[in-house]
Amino acid sequence: MKTITPPVPFRDMTEFKEKMKSLLTLDPRKTVVLTVDMQREYLDMEIGGQPAAADEAERVLRHGKELLDFARAEGIPVVHVNVNHRPEELERSTAGGAYISIGRRNMLSQNAQAGVSRIPNRLAGSPQAAVPASLVGPKDIYVTSKKVMDSFLGTELEILLGRVMQIDTVVLTGINTDTCVYASTFGASIRGFKPIVISDCVASTRGKDHHWMALELMSRSIAWVLTVEEFKEKIRTAKG
Repeated sequence: MKTITPPVPFRDMTEFKEKMKSLLTLDPRKTVVLTVDMQREYLDMEIGGQPAAADEAERVLRHGKELLDFARAEGIPVVHVNVNHRPEELERSTAGGAYISIGRRNMLSQNAQAGVSRIPNRLAGSPQAAVPASLVGPKDIYVTSKKVMDSFLGTELEILLGRVMQIDTVVLTGINTDTCVYASTFGASIRGFKPIVISDCVASTRGKDHHWMALELMSRSIAWVLTVEEFKEKIRTAKG
């Protein structure tokens, strides 16, 4: 099979991205932090069937807690949106779309750490479908009707954020950087929200290269990519 090579030299977009960061302003009253599929299936090394690399899971959990604790302290709401499959959905292997489903049916796994998933993929009510306890707050909101990569498609999320909460900025965290976070970031932009991806709080089970490529593409074309500290500073600046 012929290797695909880039048609042009890789451009350094650092200056563009830094200028875009300088232009970003936030209103904490109109900001929400969204966790996308931040579930034990991906982040718990003991029970997860499709885990991220151990160091990546640890990074996401550590920085995720830091970010969410900060957001709650600043009065910024936290919404957990994730997949909870019915048994029928798992039996028909429709969860990941055609490309992923065909691969799984043919015993091919995209997971960089393991082979084919060892356990059911986030069956509703299972421990694997749960959000890790360290990321949960008493006033957090849950949207568990996600079925595809875009967290907005077929769920109540757009109405919740736009009409009910009157949000204009969506801060995204979660798994996987290159699929569900990526699709949800585009989904947020398409629906008129201002998307921010927190690089410390996202990862890909497919590997660090997939994670990096997705962040690079989003930061060049569709979203601001910030660290936790950069986000904190933007909020502090907004509050004066």
